[in-house]
Amino acid sequence: MKFEKFGWNGFSFEVPKNVRFTREGGNVGNGHIFLESENCVIEAKWEPFDPKKAKPLSQVAEGLVEQMRKQSKKQKQIVEVLRKEDAHVYKHKAFYLVVKSPSEERVYIWYCSESKRIVVWRFVFASFDEDSKKTMKRVLDTLRCHGEEADVWSLLSFRFEIPSTFLLTDTKITVGRAHFMLTDRELSSFAEKTESILIEYFSMANLIFEDTYDDPDIWLEEKYLKDLGKRFKERKMKFQTAESRRFRTHKMEIKQATAASGISSRKTALYTNATWYCPRTNRIYSVTASSSIRRPVVFKRESDREAHESLMEDLLSSFRCH
Repeated sequence: MKFEKFGWNGFSFEVPKNVRFTREGGNVGNGHIFLESENCVIEAKWEPFDPKKAKPLSQVAEGLVEQMRKQSKKQKQIVEVLRKEDAHVYKHKAFYLVVKSPSEERVYIWYCSESKRIVVWRFVFASFDEDSKKTMKRVLDTLRCHGEEADVWSLLSFRFEIPSTFLLTDTKITVGRAHFMLTDRELSSFAEKTESILIEYFSMANLIFEDTYDDPDIWLEEKYLKDLGKRFKERKMKFQTAESRRFRTHKMEIKQATAASGISSRKTALYTNATWYCPRTNRIYSVTASSSIRRPVVFKRESDREAHESLMEDLLSSFRCH
């Protein structure tokens, strides 16, 4: 059985390669994810908690079982607790229970004081055989819910790393197109500094963009730049070619732009876009880094180009598109 790393909203762990990422919602503080295959479902839910009001984990587990019983009454099913005990997940004390309802669910619950989240991790297997035990053990042994210098985002056949200060602020995953916006915002009395990363891919590229898919420069100009301006709410963003280079084995086009807007409060921004076609996944990937500063018009505004370029280079060096 082959495993690969999965990362989302501060969590990272390894799952079998045949497991698919099927659903997500919420954000780094309060959200959920589903991963599924023919033989298993892995679900994680998390929400914020107040350490001063935190209930014992056994009490949280009792509340979870009670919710399951209320839901099962409508279907005239019996919920039975088969096992419950103390456990450990990563560096945290946890509570483990096995619930039959009618399938067996294996649930881990713990508080992560570092990320200020209470986490409920659920495994459901068609049959709890040796492969199932191996899968659950591998997920738990590799699971990290805090502490890495950079968050690993690994899903849908690609992965990248980014500082943990960047939070997921917008995402949409469809069959042919998906985008992920991550933002780091710093506020002070007279300035608002914002750094954003937009990662977008387009599937079945050689069919949908049959005339332009293998030339990132033409594809950018004809198919994408207008959408990119709308995504960042910039009407006068004009990109200039910075360089063409190889990314892994792919031809990559890099473009840069600057923009300014506002009247009483002015914003200046730097943008760098990198676009390439990956024949192995038949996707066009487009990655854009944005660095902006907004201040009252009487104050000087100057973006840190060196830091901006470093952010983009670090992101690209960690990026795997297949």
